[in-house]
Amino acid sequence: MVRTPLVAPGAYFARADAFPLQLAVGLAVVHWLGSLAVSLFWQATGEIALDPLTLYALLQALEATLLYWVVPALVLYGVGFAVDAEGEPSEMLALAAWGLVPLLAGELVSNLFLYGLTALEVDPAAVPVEPEVWLFVPLILAACGWAAFVWRGGLRSGFGLDRSTATATALSAAGVCAGLLLLPIAFA
Repeated sequence: MVRTPLVAPGAYFARADAFPLQLAVGLAVVHWLGSLAVSLFWQATGEIALDPLTLYALLQALEATLLYWVVPALVLYGVGFAVDAEGEPSEMLALAAWGLVPLLAGELVSNLFLYGLTALEVDPAAVPVEPEVWLFVPLILAACGWAAFVWRGGLRSGFGLDRSTATATALSAAGVCAGLLLLPIAFA
């Protein structure tokens, strides 16, 4: 029995118990806590100057988690509704929540790379391109691509969409997600 859709989403989402809303909320909480753990790690190491962790910072991290969860869910549900997908909005929220796992993995990997660069005392002037470009952009695109893979499998198996419609719908949501993540880099 497949326990996660991260590798085999078609098989996972074909199960009758594949869309529990409690699991979706749990995934959102894990994403939020993981994001906070990354911030706490950087504060503990002192390698990058950050503002102290305040209630405002906690709420900002929660807002980002909800944004990366709810906006793709709205895109998935809106396009799915337009093409007569089966399923309930709560099931689409559960499907969209699985996209948070690749995003958290990308965040953790990018921060590990950054920590490695700081630990090795790499001179930023020696690197021809900013880390945002050569590190974050590829990882964001890979994470959003992985999320699209998961969403496509869920749309095909759990919502009855054909392959091309599920692919287009998942890529639309992944494009919006990538846009949300890349926007701060574009204006930095």
